[in-house]
Amino acid sequence: MLLIFLSYAIMAEVVQISAKDSFDYCLPSNSSCWPSKDQWNELKSKISSGKLHDISNDDEYSKVCGASESDPGAAYTLEDTGEGRCMQYHDCSKKKCDEGAAWNIPEYSVEASEENDIIEAIKFANKHNIQVVVKTTGHNYAGASMGDGALLIWMRHFKKYGDIKKAYEKCGETYDAVLKVGGGQVWEEAYKAVGNDYHLVGGGGLTVSAAGGWLNGGGLSASSRLYGMGIDQVIEFEVITADGSKVIASKCENDDLFWALRGGGGGSFGVTTSVHYKLHPTLPFCEMSFVVSDFKEPLYDTTTVFKWISLLVDSAPTLDTKWGGYWTLNSGIFYYQGTEDETKNSEFYKKINDLGNISWASFRCGESYFAARGGPNNLATDQTGQKQFNIASRLIPMDFVEKQPDKMKGILIWMIYNGFFTFNYIIGGKMMDVATDATAVHPAMRQSVFQIETFDERLIQKLRDELPDSGAGFNHAAKNETDWENQFWGSNRARLESLKKKWDPDNRFNCWHCVGYLQGSSCTSSFSTILYFLVFVYCVFRRD
Repeated sequence: MLLIFLSYAIMAEVVQISAKDSFDYCLPSNSSCWPSKDQWNELKSKISSGKLHDISNDDEYSKVCGASESDPGAAYTLEDTGEGRCMQYHDCSKKKCDEGAAWNIPEYSVEASEENDIIEAIKFANKHNIQVVVKTTGHNYAGASMGDGALLIWMRHFKKYGDIKKAYEKCGETYDAVLKVGGGQVWEEAYKAVGNDYHLVGGGGLTVSAAGGWLNGGGLSASSRLYGMGIDQVIEFEVITADGSKVIASKCENDDLFWALRGGGGGSFGVTTSVHYKLHPTLPFCEMSFVVSDFKEPLYDTTTVFKWISLLVDSAPTLDTKWGGYWTLNSGIFYYQGTEDETKNSEFYKKINDLGNISWASFRCGESYFAARGGPNNLATDQTGQKQFNIASRLIPMDFVEKQPDKMKGILIWMIYNGFFTFNYIIGGKMMDVATDATAVHPAMRQSVFQIETFDERLIQKLRDELPDSGAGFNHAAKNETDWENQFWGSNRARLESLKKKWDPDNRFNCWHCVGYLQGSSCTSSFSTILYFLVFVYCVFRRD
């Protein structure tokens, strides 16, 4: 009897551990739980216009998602086609964005156009124990919006808003102007809704979601040094949570969810249906780009490149917050808040000019950031459609650059000879005015001066070796980042994991590089453990 009691006690403990630490989703291969065709049709009848799509045929991907990097309009094609299956970087159609891995395409997609579509999809997934993933346009570099056997909520064609509200009151504060953005809108739509009337802190990629992953991951912008990150502009979210409820998240309503959505990553805590963004008064901006003229065969003007690296490292910690943008080891794309005369008379511009052997590739000024980017008719966006895209990122602490500038320069010079290509943000400024625990983004994001993005394993490993605790920029992180939970969220990780259990206790939203990620099915391991104890009990009694 004692053996029976102990066996049941052990069994109970095994089941208890499983319930806490693992979750077994129903997969198409399991006919005992997977919904029948009639049940899927019942869900389809509840979706507006019946837009429930069977996207389970993996062979269809290459047929309908064929836009490649040779197509200048690939980003626009891939955001709207394929019934939600297309990714902007094609390796992310495979597990963990590994081109050699198995397909990772969801079984069905709900093309959501109104809130009830999302609610019905989540209720269905809860009833049948199906993993849910969320996608707008597919820019995630880790493939977080994909999931084999999952139900995809595709937000691209969700209701559009874009209305500007003046004297908007929320949580006891009044905002001069705010923009309401829908869950499926992209930055091009948001920028055009605002035009030259206000300044909107937004993303560089025009086909990137304005209310989804870019924002939930922090939201770096070319104007973040002057106004803060995207998450610093949010007044409130409207969200459908894992139980199918619609909630408001702001600093005075569900403030813990509000905290998590600002930096905790997309696809983890709910489906965002709208965001209210703070708008700023319109100010003149200039956009400019330069390149070291002869850093190519046969000359390779390293003298000018070294001078540029030295100027950048020495200037960045105290650079006027009116400056923002991107840089590489031999070029820069910058924005300056000011007129053309003010820009050309600024100290940093003059020092770039004094580098000598450089060429100004572009210089355009306008009444606003939107105009300086070429809006409304000459906007340009990132090229996508690559077969593989091995981006990785590292945050570079302000303190490190201030105290060890020569070491920072040495790292960058080493990178010239060991892979070379990077694409990087200059950050800091107003981003550092926000407390490190005020939002869920890695605290290091509030204490850094650069986010360096690499495309060669040698380069990112060099940065990891030199700065092992500096953290990675979530939205541009490596798909195979080691110790990724700590590298993405640092000391904010524990609170995020606790809130995941509160807002999504069954881990209905599950994706790679997302808070609470569960890999594969724990059914086999749990069943094996239980079977082991059953055999153990049987053998004991048989022996007796």
